[in-house]
Amino acid sequence: MSATRPSATQSSQASTDYSGLQALPEIWPIAAHRFGNVVALRDNYSKPNIVLTYSELHQNLQQFASGLQALGIKAGDRISLFADNCARWMIADQGCMAAGVVDVVRSSEADPPELAFIYENSESSALLVENLKTCQKLLPLLNPAAIEFIGLLSDEEPIADSPVPMLNFNQILATGAKHSFTPPQFASEQLATLLYTSGTTGQPKGVRLSHRNLMH
Repeated sequence: MSATRPSATQSSQASTDYSGLQALPEIWPIAAHRFGNVVALRDNYSKPNIVLTYSELHQNLQQFASGLQALGIKAGDRISLFADNCARWMIADQGCMAAGVVDVVRSSEADPPELAFIYENSESSALLVENLKTCQKLLPLLNPAAIEFIGLLSDEEPIADSPVPMLNFNQILATGAKHSFTPPQFASEQLATLLYTSGTTGQPKGVRLSHRNLMH
C-alpha cells in the first residue's frame, strides 16, 4: 500500500495551516477539498487493486463513520480493530476516529487468547476483524453479550447463525450511506487510539495516544 504525494506545484497551490486543528479526522475534509482528484491511497495487494483519491477516501471514511453511528456506536466508545495493513484498515481506523471512537488496534496474526484479552481489557463494545478466519478463531473466546456487532473488512458473507450481528465491509459503508453523519466534538487531549504491546513479557499493555500525540 502506498500514498501518492501531491506535486510541489499542487502543494504550493493548496498550502494551508493545520495548526489550529484539534484532531486527526479534521484533516480529511480539508485534504479532500484541496487535493480532490489526486490519488491518496493505492493498495496493489488487494483483489482487485484499490486506488482512492483524496475525495473518495474522505467519502469512504465518512460513510464508515456514519455506518458505525447507525449501528449504535457513540463518541467515546471503544472498538477493537484486529487486522493488518491495507487500504480498508486505513478506512476503518480513520472512520472510527471520525466518529469519535477510540480504536484498539492489533494485528490479526496475534494469538487468539491475546486478542481476546485485549478486547476485554480495553472495554471494547464492538469488533472489527480482517476476515472470517480471524472472527472464527476469536469468537469462541469472547462473551457474545459483550459485543454489539462484528464488522468484517472483507467482502465475505457474514455467518448466518452468528450469535453476534455481523456485517461485511461494504454493508457497513452501505449502512452509512443511508444514515446522516453527526460530526463529534473533538478536543486535542481526547483519547484517539489504544495501541497494545506485544505481550512478550507478560499480558499486553495498552498505550494511550491522544489526538495531540498523533497531530504532533
